[in-house]
Amino acid sequence: MKTTPSPNSGDLMRKSRYSKTGQSNIVYVSPAQGRPASQAESGRKKKFRFRTLFLVGFSLWAIYTFVFVIMPNQSRLKNEQEQLSRQLTELQQQEQQLMTQYTNLQDDSYIARLARKYYNMIKQGEIIFKPGE
Repeated sequence: MKTTPSPNSGDLMRKSRYSKTGQSNIVYVSPAQGRPASQAESGRKKKFRFRTLFLVGFSLWAIYTFVFVIMPNQSRLKNEQEQLSRQLTELQQQEQQLMTQYTNLQDDSYIARLARKYYNMIKQGEIIFKPGE
């Protein structure tokens, strides 16, 4: 087999000894792989196919993860956030009522009014009149 450089490119040529017409067949060889150009192209096709399948597989995995894992989790968290927000509002209202009650209990006139209302206590010198007796 005889190998000579190609005038058009840096590729190598191989001449076949056996040809039907008596002329030599020239096949260009890829210099990086040392194989005929048609085999190099099939290798490129395999790499392209592998990369394409990898990208498609990765894309499908990403879509599956987003649709079946992230979206339901996000929906659940949003519902939980709304529930906690309502609970926070209720607790803030309750805190406001307790603060009002605390400030009222610091006032002596308010305490005296509660004592007369709930425990029937009277001020010194007062007379209780009960209707119907």
